[in-house]
Amino acid sequence: MHARYLIDGTAHDVVAVRGGDGGVQLRRGQRTLSVSREALPDGRCRITIDGRSRTVHLAAGADAVFVHADGLGAVQVERQTLSRAAGDTAGGASNLLSAPMPGVVIAVHVAAGELVHAGQALMVIESMKLETTLTAPRDARVRAVHHPVGASFALKAALITLEDA
Repeated sequence: MHARYLIDGTAHDVVAVRGGDGGVQLRRGQRTLSVSREALPDGRCRITIDGRSRTVHLAAGADAVFVHADGLGAVQVERQTLSRAAGDTAGGASNLLSAPMPGVVIAVHVAAGELVHAGQALMVIESMKLETTLTAPRDARVRAVHHPVGASFALKAALITLEDA
């Protein structure tokens, strides 16, 4: 299966092949990674990539997963269909930052009209007692901030809309 994943706003095209052992082989360019996931009794998961394991919390939505690794913050992983990925804007990133899970806005670092740079912190949200910083996937201008600090939002709610600068 060929898919595009946005990992903290950066596009990665991969081919995934499921193995008989339940693991997955991911091919990206000339590199192949062996990946597996094991559910732990405390609700966390053990992710193993090429024999190196890390225990993480996963907060999943319909189209995205936030991977919370102890001490490393959260990483957003969004799977896109190729037709959706092909319609993306400059840099392979969407104009809409939507909620990967229901939660509450705990900080907003930008305002409409402001120029932002790839990787810049835009908003901090909290869900299931885990804080996640949403960052700009590319250089852009903020068109709209849809929720103020303290506001609750639903799964897939529009949080921030960007436009080409």
